Amino acid sequence: MDEKTDDLTVHLEHLLRDATRCIAINFRYDTRLIAAAKRAGTKWSATHKRWYTPNTPRDLKNIFAAFKGVAWVDMNGLRKNPEKLIRKPSVPSPRSGSDPKPLNPTQTEALDAMRRKLEIARYSTNTINTYLSATKQLFQHFPTQRPDEIRTEDIEAYQHHLASTRKVSNSYLNQVVNAVRYYYKDVLSEPQRVKFIERPRGERKLPKVLSEEKVAAILKAVDNTKHKCILMLIYSAGLRLGELLALERTDIIPERKQVLIRGGKGGKDRITLLSEKMLALLTVYLDRYRPRTYLFESPEGGMYSATSVQMVFKRAKKKAGVTAPATVHTLRHSFATHLLENGTDLRYIQTLLGHASSKTTEIYTHVSTKAIGKIRSPLDNLDV
Repeated sequence: MDEKTDDLTVHLEHLLRDATRCIAINFRYDTRLIAAAKRAGTKWSATHKRWYTPNTPRDLKNIFAAFKGVAWVDMNGLRKNPEKLIRKPSVPSPRSGSDPKPLNPTQTEALDAMRRKLEIARYSTNTINTYLSATKQLFQHFPTQRPDEIRTEDIEAYQHHLASTRKVSNSYLNQVVNAVRYYYKDVLSEPQRVKFIERPRGERKLPKVLSEEKVAAILKAVDNTKHKCILMLIYSAGLRLGELLALERTDIIPERKQVLIRGGKGGKDRITLLSEKMLALLTVYLDRYRPRTYLFESPEGGMYSATSVQMVFKRAKKKAGVTAPATVHTLRHSFATHLLENGTDLRYIQTLLGHASSKTTEIYTHVSTKAIGKIRSPLDNLDV
């Protein structure tokens, strides 16, 4: 445990939130403790009235790193049997329009079995949470039925309810199909029940992309070396935010001008670019900040906060006077589009981005402005 500081203590305990096992962090109101909780990457639950984070070894490590030198971390609550934790109602889903109904015992057991199966299969934390949440909402639609009593016709009626009454997006409907199919096929071993459930027609939304000039303006607006490194690396290597945060010092390979991405989306490793300008700035940054493990760490050590990166981008965008809608992820989209416009083969861009399918990468051909700009409108040929 961390050293005791000013008699401040935080207590860790088990918490079940939206069928997901989490770590709850309890402490008396203190701005120092709140700041440390944010550095640990935790979120505030208005329903449970406490800070929480996913229950993973990495998140537990981040908690200890964030509170080191700030407060004593008491883990006794985590040593209790997690099956006996209090299951409080979750915040109503914005898609539901009504208070969620409580799960019956067989549904709760089903979700626990589904979680174990997903964890054994080594699905990502985000995928596990998404699947459990979607399946839980299906069960809540049939509060008195056991999961094995929900028929194919019931699932289709629920899909119709989502599409016609709640008017959810196609992507959410797809999540429901994926989650429900996984439960009945891989957990309950009844694939026939979900074999013919309908999947919504695909939507194609074009990614938001910034011009090279606007990206340059945003990067120039950052004065802090560490913050500048973060945004430049995301853009220059085409990184997802989670990939940037998980980078360790040893993942930078200067002699080969490469960045190693370990355990990216889908659990896949890949290699991407390390630009000359990026390497020069990184050298300055490493000499000045000397991070221990992660390439970018919070002031107290441990993984840097995703919220902090988003705030850095937001401030830089505002300072640069860029009004176009954009997020940190827009830098990754811009990286791919600018490579394409500068003549890089689509297959290489697919590899750098870590896309499993070339169809995912092909969407950038629809947002490239240089090729479209060369086309002459037929109106310009008319004498009008």
